[in-house]
Amino acid sequence: MAIQFQLASKELPLILVKAELKGKNKSRLVTAIVDTGATGCVITEEVAKEMEFAHLEVPSEEKSAHGIGGAIPIEFVRADEIRLDKAVAKRLRVAVMDMSMIHNQFNLVGISQKRKVEMILGFPFFKGRKLTIDYSTRTLSLK
Repeated sequence: MAIQFQLASKELPLILVKAELKGKNKSRLVTAIVDTGATGCVITEEVAKEMEFAHLEVPSEEKSAHGIGGAIPIEFVRADEIRLDKAVAKRLRVAVMDMSMIHNQFNLVGISQKRKVEMILGFPFFKGRKLTIDYSTRTLSLK
């Protein structure tokens, strides 16, 4: 399966794809960053609320993520279904956090607000699959 992707920009060459989220009563397309080095998948608070994903209780030490900008509070939900073309992950644990730092990075390099990223597709989605990235055709293939 060939999945078309775009790069965020020349200055910030993040791979962007359209992923489908499915909840109990809703389905929605989101723009996602493909980040195979991320230890989890992430969605925005707005998307988590809209999709009505079940909240998960986690130990307090898991309620923050640490990065260059410091600690960011996070929560977890159970995504009913995440789909990238024919690749599907069901009942995946997903972090919910403020992704404004990503949007700020986009603004700094002049990326349009129209490219609002609402998800990071991390390792748990790709686990057990073979991912090939072809930059010349701007396609991903998943097997």
